[in-house]
Amino acid sequence: LNNIRYGWVNPLYRTMVGNFWLPQKVSLVEDKISVKTLTEDEDKAVRDTLSFLIFLDSFQVNNLPNIADYVTNPAVKNLLTIQAFQEVIHSETYQYIMEALYPSEDRDAIYNRWRNNEALKQRNKFVASIAEDFAENKTTKNLHKILVANLVLEGVYFYQGFNLFDQLAHRGKIVGTAKEIDYIRRDELTHVGLFTNMIKEVKPSVEIVHSIFDEGVKQEIAHCKTTY
Repeated sequence: LNNIRYGWVNPLYRTMVGNFWLPQKVSLVEDKISVKTLTEDEDKAVRDTLSFLIFLDSFQVNNLPNIADYVTNPAVKNLLTIQAFQEVIHSETYQYIMEALYPSEDRDAIYNRWRNNEALKQRNKFVASIAEDFAENKTTKNLHKILVANLVLEGVYFYQGFNLFDQLAHRGKIVGTAKEIDYIRRDELTHVGLFTNMIKEVKPSVEIVHSIFDEGVKQEIAHCKTTY
């Protein structure tokens, strides 16, 4: 692992394995009380955002191994394996948050809210379709597209979702949940670094990068204009 082609791999590896944490270390007892202080609009936004983030993390658990299978450098494959493990921890974290904030009869409906919200559904379909294309036809072009789509997912979609919890915590609401999001965001920063470096190595066309980022940003703008 110390004698590898890419100089960025080993420092990133050390950072990623050093980020280990468990969601149960953060108490959500106070959140069970403060969630009841959310306005109707805030509650809808939280439910929608959790549904969206949960889908994306679950998606990544299945998506990353497909990319790793294509990668030939063992050290880079290790980073993708670590990321997949971290996405499992994130999924566990969202389950922990859901169990703290909502009764069991509400949870299934929240998991599926993205299906009935056009702004959320379009983003999920966008990244899923690119991943499906790569899984079915592992060409270099499709690899380039899935790497860029992953950067949009990790660096745009996730971070916009996290912003809601930052705003609520600033107002003293579901502060423990925001702390969990901080831990997730720390992992996602390394995931952004991983895909940024992979993209720099394989050098996709400017057209691919611009087209996927343009679509991702348009989708975010559309969702930000959602009226709650």
